[in-house]
Amino acid sequence: MIKYICTTIILSFTSLNAQKTSNTLENNQFKVNIISPGLTYEKRLTESTTLSTDLNLSTGFAYDSNSGTKILATPYIRPQYRYYYNFEKRNSKSRNTKNNSANFIALSGSYYFKPINNSDYVSVYDGLTLGTVWGLQRTYKSGINISLITGTGYNFGTNERTASFVPVINFTLGWVIGK
Repeated sequence: MIKYICTTIILSFTSLNAQKTSNTLENNQFKVNIISPGLTYEKRLTESTTLSTDLNLSTGFAYDSNSGTKILATPYIRPQYRYYYNFEKRNSKSRNTKNNSANFIALSGSYYFKPINNSDYVSVYDGLTLGTVWGLQRTYKSGINISLITGTGYNFGTNERTASFVPVINFTLGWVIGK
């Protein structure tokens, strides 16, 4: 089943890349993220695709019946192969497309490391999550950047009970560096 889903996703990206888009993607883009502290680097691959990689620190809560509620800080890395699809529509409406301000669909992977402030805790999301997402990214004249990503993925956890389908949701707020 997973092989069929992956094949379908790859074929859909291949057909999407055949469409012509205007050359408005940045060649390289660095961002500093605030809400989920870290860095993002985005590299243009074609006229409509990029490879975006985040290295961030996720914070969250965990509950254990023995020790109660804990705050966790977990580093993660997230590469995404993004296809931007609405540059022409945004350009035709005189909307900002600078610094890759557009909507995209992406193949996304996330690897969450063990929490840095509690080595005994095993997260439901430890390990690798692969999925497909839809997102939007906007960069304003001040350099402030927002990004919203939502979709679904499959988590290959560190133990058998954590392998399952999971929602993929991320919101970042930060600044584009050097633009």
